[in-house]
Amino acid sequence: MVNPTNNPANPVRWGIISTAGIARSKLVPAMQASPWCEVLAVGSRSLDGAQAFAKEFDIPRAYGSYEAVLDDPDVEAVYIPLPNHLHIDIALAAAARGKHVLCEKPIAMTGAQAEKLRDVEGNVLVSEAFMVRHHPQWEALREQLRSGKHGPVRTAQAMLSFMLDDPSNFRFNTDFGGGAMYDLGCYATMTTRYVFESEPVRVFCAMSLDPENDTDYLSSAILDYGEGRLASFTVGIKMSAAQRLQVVCEKSMLDLPAPYVPTPGAPAKILIDSHTGLDDFAPISHPMPEAAQYECEATNFAKAVRGEKPLAFGIDDAIRQMRVLDALFASAKSGTWQSV
Repeated sequence: MVNPTNNPANPVRWGIISTAGIARSKLVPAMQASPWCEVLAVGSRSLDGAQAFAKEFDIPRAYGSYEAVLDDPDVEAVYIPLPNHLHIDIALAAAARGKHVLCEKPIAMTGAQAEKLRDVEGNVLVSEAFMVRHHPQWEALREQLRSGKHGPVRTAQAMLSFMLDDPSNFRFNTDFGGGAMYDLGCYATMTTRYVFESEPVRVFCAMSLDPENDTDYLSSAILDYGEGRLASFTVGIKMSAAQRLQVVCEKSMLDLPAPYVPTPGAPAKILIDSHTGLDDFAPISHPMPEAAQYECEATNFAKAVRGEKPLAFGIDDAIRQMRVLDALFASAKSGTWQSV
């Protein structure tokens, strides 16, 4: 077994749990671009599938099961991009074997499931994979809000949607944790928690359900952060693509036109306006540096594994996130405000 050292010359050795699309298109290329990461193994329910994936990305080891990746003594950390309902069990199994865990969102289906992460022993790191939190524009937003020059945050509104027209997609299956809330609402929920750096005290949510499969294809929510502070969001998976984050403080408005998926056509930037009247509204653009946010995410996690920096978002954060989602689902079902 290889002995780790605290330098990028000895990158964290990763195992990839499944050949999911996001692993192929985002995380594996991101890890292979980072000097802090080495993709050592991939596992799939099909050995042929794992071998084909390994050949495509020049990954040394391919396994015909997820458990085989977990049992590989040279794998230090695993990335879990399985369908939502499978996340927590594999995460717990990996942690029990001493593997660090970067798990796609949502990390569990309920807060009670997420609470099981508290049983993780030793120095195992577990983080929910919200790549956007590692993009420089999010770090710049937090610096702006913490600076005090804009005054306290009064409200935040987030929008995130895209068109999904494949009825066989797992996002249209309630048994697999489908629906707009689990897929996109988790991002929007995390966003408001990130902005306020606290937890909502109560929430209200309304959901439009697909009559064919009972998943929510459109959801809107209000989150009450106490002391007169409110946030809101809308997410959808059967509508035109849209993304936006607006944070309104006492003295300024901060607007992120592409908070989740910056592109060449919609680059990362923060628009800031500090006028008190709409007649004078003239936001100033603050362009952000280009960044590969998935690579930033993988690198930051690997640095935390190596002890080079603290893990910014760990088990406690993941549990608090799921508690808010629990309350949002309960509110949609009851039609009433729900305490968090």
